[in-house]
Formats: sequence, C-alpha cells, structure tokens
Amino acid sequence: MDALQSLLKSSIGTDQASALAVFLFFLPLFFFARWAVRRGAKFSLRPIPGYAALKGLLGRSAETGQPAHLSLGVSGIGDKFTADTMAALTILDYLAERGAISASPPIVTCSHPTTLPVAKDLLRRAYQRQGYPEEYDPARTRLIAPDPFLYTQAQNDALAYAAGVMRLLDHQKLVANVMVGNFGDEFLLMGETAAQRRITQIGGTSSARVLPFVYATMTHPLIGEEIYAGGAYLSDKSAHVSSLLAQDIMRWLLVAAMVAGVVIRTLGLV
Repeated sequence: MDALQSLLKSSIGTDQASALAVFLFFLPLFFFARWAVRRGAKFSLRPIPGYAALKGLLGRSAETGQPAHLSLGVSGIGDKFTADTMAALTILDYLAERGAISASPPIVTCSHPTTLPVAKDLLRRAYQRQGYPEEYDPARTRLIAPDPFLYTQAQNDALAYAAGVMRLLDHQKLVANVMVGNFGDEFLLMGETAAQRRITQIGGTSSARVLPFVYATMTHPLIGEEIYAGGAYLSDKSAHVSSLLAQDIMRWLLVAAMVAGVVIRTLGLV
C-alpha cells in the first residue's frame, strides 16, 4: 500500500490522487443510479427558478422575434474550468434545439478559441436534427477576444471580452441575457449593462468570489453547482438525472460519515 501511495504521489501528485480516489468512489454510485433510473425509478428534483425561466424564454423569443444572448464564459475546453464550459454548452444545446424549431436561435459569444467550434457544431446539429440545415447561420456564434499580440494577461482578455459583450447588450434587442460558465470580475460589467436595459437575466458560475455579482445582477441566479444540473432539468436525460442522484447519495454518505466520526470521538471510542 505504501508503495502504491508513493507511486501515485510521484506520478500524478497528491491533489490528483485524491480526486482520483473520489472519482473511483463515485463511479459505482453513478452506475447504480443509472440502473435505477433505467428500471423506471422516479426522482423529484427540487425546483430551480433559473431553469424554469429558461424554458419560458423561447416562447417569448418566438413571439417578439428577439433572440436570447448566451455567454459561454471566459474559459475554454481542456483547462481546469472545462466543467463550467461544458455546463454552458449543455444550456446551448437546449437553446439551439428549441431555437431551430422556432426560427429564433440564440446569439452565442465566447472568448476562447477552443469553445467556438464546439458551439458552432451544436447549433449546426440542432438545425440538422430539425430538418432545416439551410437555416443555420454560423454568424450566430461569435468569438469575442483581443489580439494576443496586444494583450498577454488573462485579466485583460476577460475585460476585452466583457467590452465586446457590453456593446452587444447595448445595441441588440434581446429577450434575455444568459451567462453560464467561468467568469471573473467582468461578470459584473456585463450583468450591470443588461440590468440597466431591464433585460431578463439568467446566469451563474462556480467561482465563489463571483457569486455576489451573480446574486446582485441576475434576475434568476444559478448558485454554485446549480450550473451543472442543467442537463437534468432541461433535457431530462437519464445520464444527467443519474449523475444528480449519485451526487446526492454521495453527499448523504459523507454527512453520515462525519456524524458518525463526531459521535465516536465524543464517546471516546477512538
């Protein structure tokens, strides 16, 4: 066992080894939850107003002819914030599917080049599935980023992206502004711009230091890990529902272990 621990620490590091241990513990729970869902087990999800409002956006968009804007954040795919970007892409998949039906697709902005082709492909596939491939407009997905020769710091990149989105929010008639992904202080700049125009806003991030900006500017904030639940709430796919169920089971097991540990230490058994 000591040799195995030494090998893990030397090859992937302590943090990565801990994450791997948690993942291996989570896998059996996920497969059990997936099996239960496929066998017909029903689980109620607590209501999240942000996703309920998101479902109503497309009807308003079709009535008014005004699109929704979706920001995919300032990170890309393949970095440490990939999970946040994937959460945003899950919402894009939902909006693209419904937008292709109503002929009112969202305007999508991103600041990282690895996110752009994935976003374009999601929108294109949505039109293909609905039988209207000729209606796909690649200009609906836009890369807003500075020249890398002019800016070298990530903060400058994010602020330049925020400036481009603020211009879009000022000039484009929108039914809503949706911002999900990884953000920094620039979230407040974009959120405040839309708030001044009284645009309905739905957004969230996993960054704890940005959550005050989310709560202050968003009409329907998504707090913390709620951004990762989009697939279960919007598409109702078994894999997403199973993942939420497995996470809840894991939480209850951790809470039970903590309570048991406190009781054992209190009784002096250890």
